[in-house]
Amino acid sequence: MTILQLKVFAAAAKFNSFTKAADNLAFTQSAVSQMIQSLEKELGVLLFHRSHQGIALTRDGENMLQHAELILRTEQLMKEEALLASELHSGNLRIGATPDIACRFIPALTASFKQSFPKAELVLFEGDSEEINNWITSGIIDVGVTMFPDPLLCTVPLITGDMVVILPEKHPLGKEGSLSIDQLGERCFIMPGDEDLQNLLLSRYSCINVTIEVKDINTIQAMVQEDVGISVLPKFYISSRSPKLSVIPLMPPLTQEIVLAVNNNDSVSGLAREFIRNSLEDVRTKGRDDAASWQT
Repeated sequence: MTILQLKVFAAAAKFNSFTKAADNLAFTQSAVSQMIQSLEKELGVLLFHRSHQGIALTRDGENMLQHAELILRTEQLMKEEALLASELHSGNLRIGATPDIACRFIPALTASFKQSFPKAELVLFEGDSEEINNWITSGIIDVGVTMFPDPLLCTVPLITGDMVVILPEKHPLGKEGSLSIDQLGERCFIMPGDEDLQNLLLSRYSCINVTIEVKDINTIQAMVQEDVGISVLPKFYISSRSPKLSVIPLMPPLTQEIVLAVNNNDSVSGLAREFIRNSLEDVRTKGRDDAASWQT
């Protein structure tokens, strides 16, 4: 028996007519009749009762139809999986991230992803949080990696961490177990240039004495090392290669997280879905202590 025979059998059963099955499949009526007869001969059972009123499944035909539909469904699933595999290995994935996230996390995430999908083409868009949200909504990018997603977007937490105070290594407050904003007093405060991060800090701590605004997180850390001022940043932004910094928990705690954001879970491409899955797995298997909790 062949897949084509099973398709003809299923169509004839659906329409209760060899003629309508032939029209649906673009065959002649005689070709459909011959394929049904050939299938009946091979199976050794009568699939249809024939009469002047038309055709109707026999009891054996009803049983055989269940098996035929299962085989046809399996064939369809195989085709769909093969198409998905082809798209995954040669498709295009557009990722958006803020510059600070891009330089810290995107290289590792994309390197891990490319190991599994070496032929996939990755394109990185860098912008601020508002731009990333707009790019996701308008379909310009497939996945956003951001700290400040639009509430209407679908998100998956990737990395979470508390905000911390960063001080020069030998700062008098460097041995404190935790610090409140009030304890920082009138000291020079280096404000991150990210507008959303600024709004977060100023909405919580209006007493901050902002003296300098610096866009690049690495520059902020370098300036703190040189005792130009102090700052507050998410812990996951602090470079492990900065031994000249004292990193003190902020009290009361203020937690932030980096998320993977998409426009709609139902319309996520196969390649984007694999990037999300791979990113979560990569963060978890590397044993990051700031890896967000997640569920598959």
